[in-house]
Amino acid sequence: MAGLRAFNQHRKASSRENLLSAAITLFCREGYAAVGIEEIAREAGVSRVTFYRHFPTKAAVALELFQRVSAEGTPRMLQIASLDWRDRDTVRQWLADFFAADRDMQGILRVLSQANIEETDFSQAVQPFIFNLIAAFGKSIPAFAVDPDSPADQRRWVRAWLLIYTILDQSNRAATRSGMASNPMMIEVLADSFLGFVRGDENG
Repeated sequence: MAGLRAFNQHRKASSRENLLSAAITLFCREGYAAVGIEEIAREAGVSRVTFYRHFPTKAAVALELFQRVSAEGTPRMLQIASLDWRDRDTVRQWLADFFAADRDMQGILRVLSQANIEETDFSQAVQPFIFNLIAAFGKSIPAFAVDPDSPADQRRWVRAWLLIYTILDQSNRAATRSGMASNPMMIEVLADSFLGFVRGDENG
């Protein structure tokens, strides 16, 4: 019985991974909005019923993709906390490395941007990611040690949220060559903003 349970667990995991892989392939090729559940199931070689055993909606697939991308990106984002975060050259290099890593994932980042537009609940579901980053930064960088529920910390909390959101957003946009984000000066400006915040400059 134990062997059978292990086999079934592996088969379920395999089906889930096949669905995620199929979704990435189709989303990157056709665009998020153009792909339906039926197409994902067909590409993965499973039935529609099997799809629903793993994911209640297409949005749930996108959310899991986001969670996996976020899990991979979190150590890169938090790396600055273990470096000299007061040094401009260090901060600039950290940002440059972060942007470069996102460029390697431009296909899936474009898909997630499309999902954020298409799915009304998607952006709300990803908000905890930024909150968790701020909390993690706060363990090493005093400026990020803020209480979002404290009236005294509200201004700094909003500034912390906006800083992290802007870095993530502009890195994503640079990877997909959208807007001004790919301008080399963007990293310089973001470095100014980060240093202004961690040094306690109200205008930074």
